[in-house]
Amino acid sequence: MAKYGVFLFVSAFLLAATFQQADALRCWRCSSDASTAAFCDDPFSQDIITEQQRRWSFVDCSYPPGAGSYPFNQQQSQTRAVCKKMKQIINDRVVVSRSCAWEDVNAAPNSCINAQTPSYIRTEFCETCTTDGCNGASQYGPAVVMVLLMALLAKLLAW
Repeated sequence: MAKYGVFLFVSAFLLAATFQQADALRCWRCSSDASTAAFCDDPFSQDIITEQQRRWSFVDCSYPPGAGSYPFNQQQSQTRAVCKKMKQIINDRVVVSRSCAWEDVNAAPNSCINAQTPSYIRTEFCETCTTDGCNGASQYGPAVVMVLLMALLAKLLAW
């Protein structure tokens, strides 16, 4: 019976350590046509980002356009913060950009593809998402790692 107490203690500790209280959405903000942002291209390459680039490129998207002060009360608004990834052909050159955006809460994740652009820009891909860093490389989040650790720990304690 004691090993189940240890299991519960370790589970509670890992759960508390994994999840942090945060309301801010953090997104990648970069463009592949910038001379120092080769990591922004497709596929997104986090392993070549310097610490300085990470500080400047992984940003808090909590401030909507024209919202005076923080924190912004989203319940009064019909918009939400999202991360956006776009792939466009600009003057015959492929440009991948990642940014923060604000969209209607009922908008489809790819509705930004229909945005009006000048004739020399053709949008090939545009998608929004609402989890931290989702407009970058896909990666296993802390919740997935915690679930896998808990399953492994349960298996070890069952023996």
